[in-house]
Amino acid sequence: MNNNSSNMTDILEEYIKKLFNEAPEDHIIIKRSNVAQKFDCVPSQLNYVIKTRFTPEHGFIIESKRGGGGFIRITKITLHTNKDYIDYLIDTMDDEIIELDEAVRIAKILLDKEYIEKFDYNHFLNSLETIIAVHNECLNYIDKEVAEKLQHKTKINLKDLTVKFLTNIKYNKRG
Repeated sequence: MNNNSSNMTDILEEYIKKLFNEAPEDHIIIKRSNVAQKFDCVPSQLNYVIKTRFTPEHGFIIESKRGGGGFIRITKITLHTNKDYIDYLIDTMDDEIIELDEAVRIAKILLDKEYIEKFDYNHFLNSLETIIAVHNECLNYIDKEVAEKLQHKTKINLKDLTVKFLTNIKYNKRG
């Protein structure tokens, strides 16, 4: 993304945050076309901001309806404690397999929100890197069919490691 797009991304994020600060409820409703017109940008830039900065990991739920009367409803998840937030993250991963970038993103959010220290963050990233290194090394010795099974198992392991990491945070941190 070029610098101009990056600035627009930041501007759109700040605009949405401002709407939340002014909203009497825990949600806002926006129309893609209205926001795009207001900031002289394309609707896909707004979609990018919402998909990357207003995710469940960031504490938001997104509902979207496309078409002429289309809208985006962004609801802020209200959690009372750090443990509620950790529980929420664990619950959202219950039946899902996650990718490496998702696990890293969760850890980065936890670091940014000061749920974890830099040491915890680095330790978790090192563990993820070890899983991926073993996975990649194994790919050199197996056929395509087995590689697909290994890929699936690696994603399960990434999820399991992330859930265990979150559980450890929940029971070893205050709040």
